[in-house]
Amino acid sequence: MAKIVKKKRRRLSLNGFAIILFTFALFAWLASSLLVNTLNTRLTMKIQTMNEELSMLKSQNQSLSFEISNLESKDRVYAAAVAANLDQVSDNIISVAGE
Repeated sequence: MAKIVKKKRRRLSLNGFAIILFTFALFAWLASSLLVNTLNTRLTMKIQTMNEELSMLKSQNQSLSFEISNLESKDRVYAAAVAANLDQVSDNIISVAGE
């Protein structure tokens, strides 16, 4: 007759559990540090592009405000009227007072 051999189940000792936990913590730390570093780099690049766009828009805004101030001057309107041979009749001028 054949002998029945029972296999002993190995129990995880405290030392083995600590090693597994340490290994898991090490992999989690490596993954999180790589993820944070990548996200930090992406955010820095976005900040730089936004700053470049902001400076470009500020310069466009300044040039447009200068152009608006030139277009709204009365001298330009009077010069255009004189060039078109228009006369200023004081009877047709109505002044509206603003607040």
